[in-house]
Amino acid sequence: SAVIFMEEKRIQYYDSMGGTDRRKLKGLLQYLKDEYRAKKGGELDTEEWELVACKRDTPRQLNGFDCGVFTCMFCDFISKDCPLVFNQDHIDQCRERIALSIMKNCAIE
Repeated sequence: SAVIFMEEKRIQYYDSMGGTDRRKLKGLLQYLKDEYRAKKGGELDTEEWELVACKRDTPRQLNGFDCGVFTCMFCDFISKDCPLVFNQDHIDQCRERIALSIMKNCAIE
């Protein structure tokens, strides 16, 4: 997963397995350039933009099947501007939170 932080001019990669796909980060930056050109008719100055690889403190999964839960939790926490303070030990609570959000048809605060 990657997040575009427009105000900070940063695109950051989040991977619960610890990897980073630089091509995806560059692709997202190119997308921003293309959209800017299409909408504003000019060129987006990308010199100030930072492409950030997955950081060491990004929560990690300890198996090969919880990636979707981690992705959902990354989105949940980042969208609320909260630090990523969950880990594999919290996965059952994370699943319950996701299920409750689906059943209530809204994000859980």
